[in-house]
Amino acid sequence: MRILTLRGRSRPAGLALLRASMLLLLAACAGGGVPSAAPARPPGAAVSPAGEAVPPPLRLVVSWSQPGGGQSGIWMAYEAGLFHEQGLDVELTHIPNTSRVIQAMVAGEVQLAPLDVAATLQASLGGAELALYFGALNRLVYSVMAQPEITEPQLLRGKTVGITRIGSATHTATLLALERWGLVPDRDVALRQLGEVNAVLAGLEAKQVDAGVISPPRSTLARRAGYRELLNLATDGPDYPSLAIGGPRSWATANAEAMRRFARAYVLGIQRLKQDKPWAIEVYRKYLGLDDPVVLDDTYELFSQLFPLPPYVSEAGLARLLADLAEDEPRLAGRQPSEWIDARYLREVEAAGAGHP
Repeated sequence: MRILTLRGRSRPAGLALLRASMLLLLAACAGGGVPSAAPARPPGAAVSPAGEAVPPPLRLVVSWSQPGGGQSGIWMAYEAGLFHEQGLDVELTHIPNTSRVIQAMVAGEVQLAPLDVAATLQASLGGAELALYFGALNRLVYSVMAQPEITEPQLLRGKTVGITRIGSATHTATLLALERWGLVPDRDVALRQLGEVNAVLAGLEAKQVDAGVISPPRSTLARRAGYRELLNLATDGPDYPSLAIGGPRSWATANAEAMRRFARAYVLGIQRLKQDKPWAIEVYRKYLGLDDPVVLDDTYELFSQLFPLPPYVSEAGLARLLADLAEDEPRLAGRQPSEWIDARYLREVEAAGAGHP
């Protein structure tokens, strides 16, 4: 499995420390004396300007998956240097989908990541001990885009809808849309698996599918190209968590202080997203690989509104998701959102006065 890694950067605090150290050395030389020996400190510990040992940062690996606005909280916290400021040494990796991220978590290679919520619940039935700690998207941020001649949903009867794969968030979004329209998959509408969201848009362009479920910024591109938006679940759909920051329960329990620091950085990252549009757009430009000002602006306007603050996972939405999944998976029948949502670290941050706009 190929993982792209981004390393943290040095911060201005390092310059202040260097400046303070040089002043002390110059003062000692001016007085003709020799600097006294520094007190012993733990290996690897930094020294504050006051001469006190600073504990080394806590290390953890955080991943992001699809290049879309749902990863915003992680991107913003990382690019703003907030993980570093909170005493974390974060290695940011890119793993393309939730199933592979969960495999990496089980192997101890990744500690926290934005996870597809439905896939996480299903993985827990297979023995993966995962919890959802912080909200990312409490809506399904997908649009059903159709060929221009399909002017209303009932014209999808006998047609083909493109999704990434069965069991994915695009599949879930499709089922919700079809249910709203009274259409039954595999009876009224055929579903075609195309692998990735980019491939769904390409399938529309090649007329391989009559409609497709895609997420921003591709939905913006599709609207511009003349495809018809039959439904935008981000604005017109129900509360339905699609992404949440999750990770192994055992790691979080054993690393409570790292979780608290992550919580503070994540909350501050979302605040920066909402308050600093020009900077946030540059972050999107980097991670989305786009240079289209209209698409970047649309992406910002949507996700700056969608990210919750405080970033709690919607319990009501998760209850709805559990009920839907239980129709095909009896083991989820009667299960409660509290079995997966662990908001203790976010509550601590909120009690300390952070977490609100």
